[in-house]
Amino acid sequence: MDALGWDLVSLLSEGWKRHDAVDRLKGVYPPEEIQAALQQLDELEREKLFFSQQPVLQEGASITRGVKSLCLFITHACNLYCRYCFARKEGNYRPLHMSQEVARRAVDFLLEAEGPRHREIDFFGGEPLLQFPLIRDTVDYARKRAASLGRVMTFTVTTNALLLSNEVIDYLNSENINVIISIDGRPEVHNLMRPGGSGLDSYQVTIDNALNFLQKRKFADDYIRGTYTRENLDFSADLKHFLDLGFTSLSLEPVVASEKEDYALREEDLPRLEKEYDRLAQLYLERKLEGRPFVFYHFEMDLERGPCLYKRLSGCGAGLEYLAVSPGGDLYPCHHFIEEKAFHMGNLLERPFTFRREIGEGIYGSAKEREECHTCWARYLCGMGCPASSVFMAGDMKKTYALGCSLQRIRLERALYLQAALAVAKDDN
Repeated sequence: MDALGWDLVSLLSEGWKRHDAVDRLKGVYPPEEIQAALQQLDELEREKLFFSQQPVLQEGASITRGVKSLCLFITHACNLYCRYCFARKEGNYRPLHMSQEVARRAVDFLLEAEGPRHREIDFFGGEPLLQFPLIRDTVDYARKRAASLGRVMTFTVTTNALLLSNEVIDYLNSENINVIISIDGRPEVHNLMRPGGSGLDSYQVTIDNALNFLQKRKFADDYIRGTYTRENLDFSADLKHFLDLGFTSLSLEPVVASEKEDYALREEDLPRLEKEYDRLAQLYLERKLEGRPFVFYHFEMDLERGPCLYKRLSGCGAGLEYLAVSPGGDLYPCHHFIEEKAFHMGNLLERPFTFRREIGEGIYGSAKEREECHTCWARYLCGMGCPASSVFMAGDMKKTYALGCSLQRIRLERALYLQAALAVAKDDN
């Protein structure tokens, strides 16, 4: 939208009469351009693309009744010491590693629960490849159980890549297991935030193993996930670094941390962060038009065939269709809530087993009570925010994490801009 259109819509949204809005703008814009803008707005309003009524939603229609995805913390141990790791909480958890019994009980729980035909398990930690034999056993058991029940299983491993040996790579490829590799960016950034023990250069080992893995997979379904902090506010340079290495499916997530931490993002950083997303959007557009596209998670948007409104307002499904399992078999709403006793939803080893579904329903319902969401334009696109961020950063599930919301809106604005820019480029061709 150009400046005239924006000013006109702003006045009409504030309740100005059309003729008063026109008079107000006559001293700023040529009268013929104002009339043309009014005609465009009239057309958009007739098509219900502007000033449309808020949709009427059926109460409870978006609540999913079945579990379709589990995040298995198969170990709390790790071979890196990432400064921002949310899973590395104080205290020595016992058990440290998940047992075969817990893993198989988790598979049974997932496959026997009400829900869709397709189910998913994400092996998480800690570093899940420290428990590679358990991964193999669980995948084999899950595939056999799924076949007997008419289900289809998919698997993901989230790893720091330090243990991505040829043996592990060959297995992951033969089983068609999705892999998410955690790399934060340039060597100085990665080594600062994700240090190894005994002077290990974690960057070089990570990159070498990641490239070996992706070359063997022929760079299909590669996904690099990084975290940026106050230590690399110029994170667009890290994304360019990934592209130079040949990675093409990327995500860079803002760190979520208390301002007591020196690496935590702050409100005062927003102008600089917004410029970084502008740089990313421009790079994304240029490479797309040049025939060298890459995937950036936060810019991928399908406005025509994306999720329905109910799905978009139901959030990530934490506590309902998505759960996390601790090494000891405890269930939690998602991986961010792991070992948080206030959100404990049951233990898979208990007999009789009691599933506290009301915890998940409470998380889902809390989104409707976040007043800031009710007047935010992004509520139909962001899933009403992250409940874990509300709890741990805002102190209340009914509140929003202000900095996180600001960054989400910045990303969505760029994603929408790219939709429009690519549509125009397509029309021009």
